[in-house]
Amino acid sequence: MREIFRALRRAGYQLLERLPGSPSALSLAHDAQKYWEDPAQTAFQSNSHWKGSGGLREEVWSELGRPHVQLLQEYMKIRGQSAPLERIIEWGCGGGANAVHFAPLAKSFVGVDVSSASLDECENVLRSVGQDNFSRLLVDVSEPEKSAEDLIATADVFLCTYVFELLPSQEYGQRILDLAYKLLRPGGFAIIQIKYQTHERRTQSRKWGYRRNLANMTTYPIDDFWRRAETAAFTPRYVSLRPKDNLVDDERYAYFILEKSGPAISELADAHNVDGGTSWRRYA
Repeated sequence: MREIFRALRRAGYQLLERLPGSPSALSLAHDAQKYWEDPAQTAFQSNSHWKGSGGLREEVWSELGRPHVQLLQEYMKIRGQSAPLERIIEWGCGGGANAVHFAPLAKSFVGVDVSSASLDECENVLRSVGQDNFSRLLVDVSEPEKSAEDLIATADVFLCTYVFELLPSQEYGQRILDLAYKLLRPGGFAIIQIKYQTHERRTQSRKWGYRRNLANMTTYPIDDFWRRAETAAFTPRYVSLRPKDNLVDDERYAYFILEKSGPAISELADAHNVDGGTSWRRYA
């Protein structure tokens, strides 16, 4: 009986996705804004990667950003770069799990979020470890471009993890890709993580019920996201796959490194024999 109920429920979800009155991009953006601006929402602190009671266990939280900063450091080494960078922008800083690892590597660390409560938490966490280079930017989900217009062409690195799956749609994700390109200086690069699709239907974008489908709202085939990055004028350099992430008990993560063209990029590509955007790298 339980299996029959599950099959009926799946069929109902699939029918809902096909209805003419399915939620618009605007209504989904509104639902996203409503969820993230209210820290009293169920599981808000854990979904926002806050540390401690209501959020993530300290041992999980402290390790969450470590593989991301290792990816940054590996790529900087390939390019012959060293810290400190001038500016890192993290789009979706949450409770600071990435920030504590990345802020020490830059003169300026800008945390961007749609939640003022998360910006407060991130700032408090960084101050507690002696980091005073934090700037905050509160973004309206409906108008991310307008919110970030003062940061155009100021960043060496654009960082965005555990965020793209929460975005209202693939089309909205394209807006963030386009904006990431604009926020970077020539020669800068983005580290962006997505959830990737497989042949299984359960891995497809949900496209409805934002609160219910939070962590699977928007997914991409790997090659599709690569092409979307190119549409935003990026040169994709690497993608690394993590089929299972035990820290957050989730799956199907893909990390992309995307470069914004500039004189420095051409020189580094020649020096290190980087192959113009067709490289493939896989991490365990």
